[in-house]
Amino acid sequence: MLSLTLIDNNKWITEGISHYFAGKFIHVKNINSDDIDSALSKIAGTDLLISELTAYGRDVQFFTELLLKVQRTSPDTRIIVLTDLHEKAVISYVVSLLPGVTFLSKKCSLKALSDAVLGLPLATEFEAGVRRTKQTLSAREFGLLRMLGQTSNLTDIGYKLHLSCKTISHHRQSIIRKLNCANNKELFSRLSRMGYHSKPV
Repeated sequence: MLSLTLIDNNKWITEGISHYFAGKFIHVKNINSDDIDSALSKIAGTDLLISELTAYGRDVQFFTELLLKVQRTSPDTRIIVLTDLHEKAVISYVVSLLPGVTFLSKKCSLKALSDAVLGLPLATEFEAGVRRTKQTLSAREFGLLRMLGQTSNLTDIGYKLHLSCKTISHHRQSIIRKLNCANNKELFSRLSRMGYHSKPV
């Protein structure tokens, strides 16, 4: 029997996947908000992990780091990222960090998801749009997303990173351009949607 671990705070997704695969000799285990801090130990030994990139108040960076740890500690666990994020600059950066991981949109067909779970080859909408380009975030820009989501004070960010305010401003402008945001307000809204909420830095 195949074991599948699922991380997503959308109950329609988790219950739908659990119900769909229940009769197909696949044991489904959900990781909920209470388990997210110990997710790595709960994932250990599972055949397949399906995860969102933002859930339970955690941001894209948290889930990217978690998935990297899963790849290192459980190399036999296949990973599928099922996401509703559409920021290609962010997705293409995350894809470049996670080779061998299948990325699917939450809008994909049930057949596409089922094929991915069963390990069948598939062509996804993400394939064409996730290759690294000039519009892909750099490692520095990706690292700044959390700080920019927490504060708009570039001086504080520069101080923490030992960079000038002007350098941080340049990176922020590059992020705004790559995410196709009109201004700082729209950037903050997008960052919030990706799980980067306003907290003290």
